[in-house]
Amino acid sequence: MSDSGGVGRDDKSGKFVKRATQSVHDLNTPGDDKVHPLAKILFGWTEMKGMGTIIFWTMLVLSVLLIAIDLLVDRHDYFGFANMTGFYGVWGFIAFAFVVLMGWPLGRLLRRDEDYYGDASGPPDDIDPDIDPALLAEAEVGE
Repeated sequence: MSDSGGVGRDDKSGKFVKRATQSVHDLNTPGDDKVHPLAKILFGWTEMKGMGTIIFWTMLVLSVLLIAIDLLVDRHDYFGFANMTGFYGVWGFIAFAFVVLMGWPLGRLLRRDEDYYGDASGPPDDIDPDIDPALLAEAEVGE
């Protein structure tokens, strides 16, 4: 089995392995712009000129199409307000907004001060700063 270059997998010179290794290395090494090559492959299309406008109009057309389809679907929901056109879209937006906005008070509740664990540059509060560091290291080795 050989590729178009005439160097196959059974090549004893190692050219196949070198080329494969180089291509894997190139795929996993960020360039001078500090952007990972895989990120360029996956998301490079977002940098094209006018892509924001294309995405906007695509989403607008998709939304209008879904609302038009919603007018044609005959639902038999238990609650009357769930039969309104666009109800599930509005309900989803409200639920999403609620979850996002609840992140703020939850963050305030869970957040700790910058020095919560003490001064990072000095010794911990429960260690006497006058003790010789060599004695501390010796005691840790003995444990």
